[in-house]
Amino acid sequence: MPISPWEAVLGAKIKVPTLDGPVEMRVPPKSQGGQMLRLKGKGLARQGGGQGDQYVRLNIVVPPNPSDREKELFQSLAEVSKFDPRGLAV
Repeated sequence: MPISPWEAVLGAKIKVPTLDGPVEMRVPPKSQGGQMLRLKGKGLARQGGGQGDQYVRLNIVVPPNPSDREKELFQSLAEVSKFDPRGLAV
């Protein structure tokens, strides 16, 4: 499920398609790209009855054509942030 960088950092409520139609899912603050979230009882039907769970993988997507103001805000963030994604242990 594509989410914006600010939804990943701040958390959000987003609509997610399921077999029974769209549902609202909570994205927790500080979510990471590739993280899996579970929608209990929204997956495929089980042989013994009931429904399994649906798993949603988060994909953080940046704006493809940021406005000048968005670029300005990202530049400000880059100047104040001490975060180094390449400095993380893998």
